[in-house]
Amino acid sequence: MNFSDSKNQCPRSELAAYIDGELLPREEIELEKHLAACQICATELNEQKRFLCALDYALENEREFELPKNFTRIVVANAESEVSGLRSPKERFNAIFVVAALFLMFLLGLGGELKTVAATFTQFGEQVLTVGGFTAHLIYNVAVGASIILRSIGSQFVSNSFSLTAFLCVFFFASLFALSRFVSRSNHS
Repeated sequence: MNFSDSKNQCPRSELAAYIDGELLPREEIELEKHLAACQICATELNEQKRFLCALDYALENEREFELPKNFTRIVVANAESEVSGLRSPKERFNAIFVVAALFLMFLLGLGGELKTVAATFTQFGEQVLTVGGFTAHLIYNVAVGASIILRSIGSQFVSNSFSLTAFLCVFFFASLFALSRFVSRSNHS
């Protein structure tokens, strides 16, 4: 972890560990050398320290106040009376506009990490599609295998129609029993 030779790779993730005192002494010295040479990381470190100081101050000076006894009821009543729903096209447009603005703010907030987040979502999507494809293939192969087995068993019983009828009845009732057990377990969960 030598930061001094690679100016393109700033150790932004190490700054929080540095503030918390979680780095090894060797890593701490390397990071301090990098901070002396890199103004961007030094500024980031100072911003994180200022944020932690402001957070500590806010938590120390926390005021407690008591809510009225019927506060929840008042909030719920106001929320229910003021909710008009998405009835008109203008309200839908406003809702879409707000969601798009929030999404844009989210993307801007990611800044340089946008590529990393996009790559993570892309990789996750690929993995979901892979698992879905595997599951669909598995279901297809089980169905084909079951039809082949049933066809071969059925061809054995063609000569004797009573045996075929008995087999189909047993299979039908066994399937109904298994289905009823599955449904009863699902309802109890």
